[in-house]
Amino acid sequence: MFTRLNNAKLAITVEAFTTNYTNLQVYRWGKKPRWLPTAKTKMFRVAPRPQIPTEDYEELKRLHNNYRTQIKSLTGYFTEKYSTENIQQFDIEQHEKSIKDDFLKCTAINDEWNRQIKIQREERVAKELEESVNLAKQRLEERQQRQLLKLQAADEEVRRVIEDSKDFITPDKLDAAIEYALNNPVDYNFALDLDGNVYKGRNNDSVKFEIKQ
Repeated sequence: MFTRLNNAKLAITVEAFTTNYTNLQVYRWGKKPRWLPTAKTKMFRVAPRPQIPTEDYEELKRLHNNYRTQIKSLTGYFTEKYSTENIQQFDIEQHEKSIKDDFLKCTAINDEWNRQIKIQREERVAKELEESVNLAKQRLEERQQRQLLKLQAADEEVRRVIEDSKDFITPDKLDAAIEYALNNPVDYNFALDLDGNVYKGRNNDSVKFEIKQ
């Protein structure tokens, strides 16, 4: 839970948390940032050494010596005990046999994994091959369809050109075309008046055409 301190900052306690220490955050400084230098008023100040009563000092020293002696004795006892038992019970042949058995078990597990992975790989490769074949067939059909459309468009263009070629002026029709042009002259000139009327032709006898509104 969160608690507010005197300097308006938040501190975290572990009352509402579990024993998982990843939730614990240490509040390292609270009065001023640690990157600021020592204040001028505290720069040459020497803190007085704490004065511990003689009786308290002797008692703490005795407890500390007892703790060190007990821990040292327990450490030596367990070290000697378990090292001796390990030396007496250690069998080289049994140890080598256990290593070989463990290797055989690991090898069997590895072979089983390889077998399963092989089956999965074969299924995946077969599926990918089938998808590739289907994709190739689809692309081939699309390509054939595009070629068919191109041929149809080309046939339409050829038929259109053949149909238009009937009006082409060939050497055999040249004299008739010249005679028709002379007998039927076409005048593309026209003029507009202020009212928007159109007068076609350049002669004075041009015909007046009214513009439809």
